[in-house]
Amino acid sequence: MAKKYRVALFGIKTEEAVFRKNMAKLGVSGSILDKYIERAPEVLKRDLRLEEARKYADAIINAGGFVNIQETGEFPNKSSVEQKSLPSKEDFIICPNCGFKQKKNNFCAKCGFDLNPSP
Repeated sequence: MAKKYRVALFGIKTEEAVFRKNMAKLGVSGSILDKYIERAPEVLKRDLRLEEARKYADAIINAGGFVNIQETGEFPNKSSVEQKSLPSKEDFIICPNCGFKQKKNNFCAKCGFDLNPSP
């Protein structure tokens, strides 16, 4: 599993006009930047590798922003996600007594009805 990070904007270190001009050079539109500044602290980018987060944060810092890199946890690699399969229809049963849908079991989790009655 690989750790993931996010970059959050906490405020502006320079004059707002200078920050806006520098962010425009990075391709951030004025309307989006308005939201970021108004809502700060605001997450700008998520699910990044540490190297990517550092590059992104450095660009914002050089533009005049005050940012923080935060670890967001670990996410499974694609290969481990592909190995897990979703449950199929056959893995579930509907209780004939109350209609509750559950994973196959001997008794209903809701009403206790015996789902495998003896003949």
